[in-house]
Amino acid sequence: MSIMVIIAALSFVYLLLAYVCLGKLNRSPEQPSAPSSFQPPVTIFKPVCGLDSETEENLRSFCEQDYPKFQIIFGLRDPNDPAIPVIEKIIAEYPGLDITHIVDQQLHGSNYKVSNLINMYGHAKHDVLLIADDDMRVTKDYLNAVVPPLDDREVGVVTCLYSGSPRGGIASSLNAMFINEWFLPSVLISETFNKTGYCFGATMVIPREILESIGGFQSLVNYLADDYMLGRLVTEQGYRIYLSRYVVKNIVEERNFSSMLSHELRWARTLRTVEPLGYAFTFLTDTLVMNCVAAVAVYAYTQQLLWPVLILGLASSMRILYHQRVKHKLGAGEAGSIWLIPIRDILSFSIRVLSFAGNKIQWKQDRFSVDNTGLIHSGQISDY
Repeated sequence: MSIMVIIAALSFVYLLLAYVCLGKLNRSPEQPSAPSSFQPPVTIFKPVCGLDSETEENLRSFCEQDYPKFQIIFGLRDPNDPAIPVIEKIIAEYPGLDITHIVDQQLHGSNYKVSNLINMYGHAKHDVLLIADDDMRVTKDYLNAVVPPLDDREVGVVTCLYSGSPRGGIASSLNAMFINEWFLPSVLISETFNKTGYCFGATMVIPREILESIGGFQSLVNYLADDYMLGRLVTEQGYRIYLSRYVVKNIVEERNFSSMLSHELRWARTLRTVEPLGYAFTFLTDTLVMNCVAAVAVYAYTQQLLWPVLILGLASSMRILYHQRVKHKLGAGEAGSIWLIPIRDILSFSIRVLSFAGNKIQWKQDRFSVDNTGLIHSGQISDY
């Protein structure tokens, strides 16, 4: 019983720490970033695969930047990709911008997304390079927020957190809650005690010379977590990673529960392979589940209801306050509801348990395995 009570208490402390660390997000999503005097020309890489209900709006948001000079390259592998007509429409709408799209099926390794980036790289005109996933949406001040930190020569790459904005049913809402209430706060907590050592696919801004110093995109082409490896390789060169306070909006659209579970299990097993020690302690983030188990253990030991009720009441109240604070800080009022909290937390715990049951991962129609270095084996990533 004592062990479970200690674990539950540590889990509660984690929740309190996450609540406090959310205060780092002191910039309102509606508050624009002021232009900086450091505004070098930027090439934006947008690897694209397939078409979701809001792909057009996502891609268009990168075209509407209040920034003096930038180039956008949309990269695709499939000449029949349904996103191509949408991209051609966007290019026609912005004749004054330097926008192009590249369709190239050439493969350079196991990670198709990185192969896509390699194919785009030869068309980049500028020496500041920005990579962002195709399900991200940004505001007009985005480039003014994420590029200026590179003015510090100690910064090798700039990356961004992202928040989930669901579209569709409960599966999308649950996935957005995972992003907003687990992923994002866990990064803020990690940054409180350690220097940021990894990047996120939502945004990575890197000077060309630094990318080439780590071997270019080719150095990432056989890794599943290419964003994580990019950050690791940059820090090995003696540079630091700058975690921007700009929060990108991730448009979440899960078709069904099966899709959501597959998606989250892939995330969990990827994180387990690249950060095994840190991942082993992520059970502490399952506050509601840990406190439920502790309440049962206390009741079994004392045969009294008072302490179990107090434990559950305190944990539930704090979890609800935390949920509400996340929504307020992210401006994500539509991302889940109080009634989904128990389902979300039970799902998170279950996925965490399943993540230790193997190293197989499904990405759309393909299955593959990942070793403890993050390299892809016996399969390929084929959605780029």
